[in-house]
Amino acid sequence: MSTLATTNIKNPSSGTNNIELETNGDVTATGSINDSVGDVRTPRLTSLTGSTNPNLTNEGVYMVGAASTFSQIIIGTGATLTAGTIMTIYNNRTTSVTISRGSIPTMRNAADGDTTNYATLTLGRNSVTTVTMFSSTLIILTGTDVT
Repeated sequence: MSTLATTNIKNPSSGTNNIELETNGDVTATGSINDSVGDVRTPRLTSLTGSTNPNLTNEGVYMVGAASTFSQIIIGTGATLTAGTIMTIYNNRTTSVTISRGSIPTMRNAADGDTTNYATLTLGRNSVTTVTMFSSTLIILTGTDVT
């Protein structure tokens, strides 16, 4: 077995170390770390607009546009969401919106203290909810005006 040595990856423009692989296996980085969506350190903010029911399959922060006319938000249809995935949804319109569990088998409302498996829940006007995946089969919603 070989021993891990500290490894530096230098920025070719400045000559400074941007990524360091430490001897203990930790990775440290300076500057931005991005994926195909953007900075991985900042939750993505996505505006949900238009009339087509959005299907949320990525963690992040979502805002229902005030002028949107879709009837429901679908969580996870066609995607494999893993435990620890977190979504925050803010309904920025004056009417409520339905949240559907899509292909996720179980959806519960933490606010009601019950174990009911809801096919849909309603997010009230100008309200916010956090959707947390506790496993690939269980999502829990909690927040303001979720019924």
